[in-house]
Amino acid sequence: MAKKLLALLLAALMLLSIAACGAKDGNSKDTDKNGTESETADKIADFLETYNPEDTAESYTEDIEKTYDFNGHEFKFLNSAPIYSMYIYLAPEATGDVLDEACVLRNILAQEKFNITITEETQPYTEIAAYAQTLIQSGENVYDAMYIGCQELTPLVSENMFVDLMEVEEINIDQIWWDQPLIKRNIIEDRLFYATSDLSLMAFEGVWAIYFSEGMMTELGLDFPYKAVQEGKWTIEMLQQYCKEAANLNGDQSFIYDVNGASTYGVVTQSDKIRYMLYGMNTEYVARDDSGRYQFTAATDPKFKQSWEILINMWGPDNGIALFSKDGDLTEGGYYNVFVEDRALFLSAELKGCTMLREWEGTFGLLPQAKYNEDQPSYESTVFNNVLSFCIPTTNTELSRTGIIADYLTYESYKSLLPRYYDIHVGLKALTQDESRESLTLIRNSRGIEVSIPYGWTTNLSSALLSLAKKNSLEIESTIETYREACSTAIDMTYETFPTLNKVQ
Repeated sequence: MAKKLLALLLAALMLLSIAACGAKDGNSKDTDKNGTESETADKIADFLETYNPEDTAESYTEDIEKTYDFNGHEFKFLNSAPIYSMYIYLAPEATGDVLDEACVLRNILAQEKFNITITEETQPYTEIAAYAQTLIQSGENVYDAMYIGCQELTPLVSENMFVDLMEVEEINIDQIWWDQPLIKRNIIEDRLFYATSDLSLMAFEGVWAIYFSEGMMTELGLDFPYKAVQEGKWTIEMLQQYCKEAANLNGDQSFIYDVNGASTYGVVTQSDKIRYMLYGMNTEYVARDDSGRYQFTAATDPKFKQSWEILINMWGPDNGIALFSKDGDLTEGGYYNVFVEDRALFLSAELKGCTMLREWEGTFGLLPQAKYNEDQPSYESTVFNNVLSFCIPTTNTELSRTGIIADYLTYESYKSLLPRYYDIHVGLKALTQDESRESLTLIRNSRGIEVSIPYGWTTNLSSALLSLAKKNSLEIESTIETYREACSTAIDMTYETFPTLNKVQ
């Protein structure tokens, strides 16, 4: 039965990749707004000719050639219930949706290879960490692996609740199918307690990028910024220049946002998310010293102050260059809504926006976050700061089995159907320009997270600096000094705790 289902799913996926798919309501079609279904099929065919993740991943380890028999074991994930309109499912039902079918196929491959079943149970996003904590403290071995928001997860690390992934030999944590930028930042004292990958797509859908309205750009007589991106010249200064061209009162009395007004803005984002632009400028609160230990550097790094000055001068004045919106996505006055109403040239938002904007009548382009300047070596893209992250509870007594299965699922997610059809789902349907798909690759390959955020080292300082931006105040140095000792102390406490945490025996 499993082999028959596998063959049917393979055939279905090939058809789904060139035919109708889309939202779970079945009303969307995988066609570009400016093209026919046959044209979309041609684009997909061209894309698959050049998409070869096996070359990228090279070859898998010798161990994966072995066929393990885990005697029908139920491999159980703890996962979040649906949240933020993102695709986070690990073991969905076969619904006809491209991503659901790809996940089902991936799981079937693993189930046949290892003689297991794969299931997931969910808890509300805001309650999952507390649920996991209670369960682990009880000593009950229920879940093989968990996905918990990293900001809630890291406080539990110090309570000895999760396994050091670096000590699970069967997990190839240094390989490309795990998110290396995030992993490298989050290794402390040669220990790592959570990671992300394409196994859960929240780490992809939750990456922040810059969208632009092709219609507004054309109407303003501006060049699409793709060439600047390709040449490494897409900087925060260039973004501001574009924004100045778009800011216009259009008869309104002020740039204070009015849903019934006519004023237009340069860029709009969610009210507390300009810190993602800080990450894009490769500016962080902490840095490793020569020994590899993190130190609080915001007070001594001139670039940190300069970066915040840029952001405050951009977001503080009431001049239409930048707009903080309500937090709602497509709700009235929400940051997506401001964009789709053609009242902002740029939208700073998550990659999930590629699918959320699918029904919009306009067309959009995709760009990475802007650099600090042209000397910055690469673009940097930050993941949503409480992204669901893979971890293993210390109640798990079969770490070798868990490592083998989890690493295989992660590799298959990267190498095979899941990323392929995700790229088709987003990169070919929603994005009409080849350059936007190139931007998508840049964004995907540079995704990481500011390490001080999930560990809570600089949470209060970050909030205080955001308040400065909203007040249009440049009291940066004094604000940093106020929190300097607390930030350094928080880092020291983490380093005091880590050596005593659970070790794999």
